[in-house]
Amino acid sequence: MNKVLAYVSGKIETTGEGCFVGDKKIDCPRQGLPITSDQTVKTRSGSSWQTDILPANFMKDQRNDSVFYSIFGLVLVIFIVLFISRLKIFGKTLIEYIKPIWYYIVLSLAVVAFQYLYLVEHYSPPLARISQAVWVLAVALSVYILIKKHDFKFKQILIVGILYSFIIHGTKVLIRYFFYDSSIFYVLDRFIYGSLLVMVIAIIIGSVFSILKNRGIKI
Repeated sequence: MNKVLAYVSGKIETTGEGCFVGDKKIDCPRQGLPITSDQTVKTRSGSSWQTDILPANFMKDQRNDSVFYSIFGLVLVIFIVLFISRLKIFGKTLIEYIKPIWYYIVLSLAVVAFQYLYLVEHYSPPLARISQAVWVLAVALSVYILIKKHDFKFKQILIVGILYSFIIHGTKVLIRYFFYDSSIFYVLDRFIYGSLLVMVIAIIIGSVFSILKNRGIKI
């Protein structure tokens, strides 16, 4: 019988007794696949977790509140300044990027909340796949609407992808760091990986609809 990987958010630690997120035992990820040394990060407690993007020696696997709060504060200040100053990025203000698709943004945040508040304790493979598909669909529909109804260009769609990266995976970073005691290395690796997925979706969908619209094909 095939094993199913449970959707549990947080740092996966491997011990002699198996894999754990906090005190919750889960199926070890990537079973049956070789784990190379540049994927495995050893923690101070002797446990380990596997990276998605960054090499294991990229940085120390530890929490550093001063660094985390500095980065978080900088990102927050940037968004506040963009919001208040109405500074335009590729001809659009932050409000002009967000307002036409605000309901999809809310939907994406609802998916994140669902994943962490419900799926962590009540894992269901179909629900896990559906929740992932919902935020993917939200990003894709946002790109479609902005191109079709608001005449967004490809470079502006790239900004939309960046915004969604911070909205979806930035929120996950906060949850993982504050509620799951994750290290900066761990949340950074997951943020980059998740953001790359968002950008790929935005780039592919944006490219297709931009080309179709430029050729005069109705979308």
